[in-house]
Amino acid sequence: LLVDGGKTKTEAVIVDSNGSEIAKSRGPGLEIIGSVNGYERVVDSLRTTFDQLPQTARFTGVAFGLNGAQAAPSYQLAAQAISSLVKADQFTIASDVVMNYLGALGNQPGVVVAAGTGAVVMAISRQGVAYRIDGDGPLIADRGSGHDIGRQGLKIAAMVDDGLPGSAALHKAMIERFGTLENTAASVYGAPNPIEVVASFSKSVAEAANEGDEISIEILRCAAKDLAMNVQAAAQRSKLAGAPFSYSTGGGVFNIGPLLEKPFHDYVAQFLPEAEYQEPLGGAIAGAQIMAMNKAPGLEQVT
Repeated sequence: LLVDGGKTKTEAVIVDSNGSEIAKSRGPGLEIIGSVNGYERVVDSLRTTFDQLPQTARFTGVAFGLNGAQAAPSYQLAAQAISSLVKADQFTIASDVVMNYLGALGNQPGVVVAAGTGAVVMAISRQGVAYRIDGDGPLIADRGSGHDIGRQGLKIAAMVDDGLPGSAALHKAMIERFGTLENTAASVYGAPNPIEVVASFSKSVAEAANEGDEISIEILRCAAKDLAMNVQAAAQRSKLAGAPFSYSTGGGVFNIGPLLEKPFHDYVAQFLPEAEYQEPLGGAIAGAQIMAMNKAPGLEQVT
């Protein structure tokens, strides 16, 4: 059983011993498991996802990638949560960035940016040591994430509603979706997962940017720069900088297209001319499969 638990959605796949897919399902995103009521919400979300899969008495192995699982208490809670729902001979628990890394580059030195609702970067040094940059959640960081882009878009739209300069295109998108600024606030703060609602507005920012809205284009450019700066920080911390190394990407933010991707790669080339982009080999589920089959030992703990 391979599980990729992100902030917006959870994907679960059952594969056989050869790696061939047997069944898959998609469920709601997972809360930070160490937050208030986070454990209970994670268990409920996982149960919703697993209920869509065929009943399986026992798995040979389970690989579980969980957003925000970067410290010992989170790992212990994650193990407790998933083992309460499924039975297996072996459980492998990791931060979701580990799954994204392995899916994109495999078990080799490099840097991977995983940017979806949240944003986190992982580097593996030439000595095989793993390092994490960002991934500290929307209230502190997640620089360049879907939530970051969506929040910037909503901030500009609210400014226009208050009579301040801003983007008419973003204001129009907010009104078309929510009705009024008051309804916007109510929809965000009253949502079961406010982070997901805010992050989803990143699509409106991308649409406005593609239609030529200069403020939306600038929001995407700033997000691209933030992500590139995180790559730079990861390369420096892992001592990959200074000699050729590979970097790759994962997550829905990069589906926005050239208005984010081009400045991102341009900034990486500016900051780290020795970095070479590698198209991702696969996604987080592919990384979970590598984990489950013990092809990448030692990556469970990311500092």
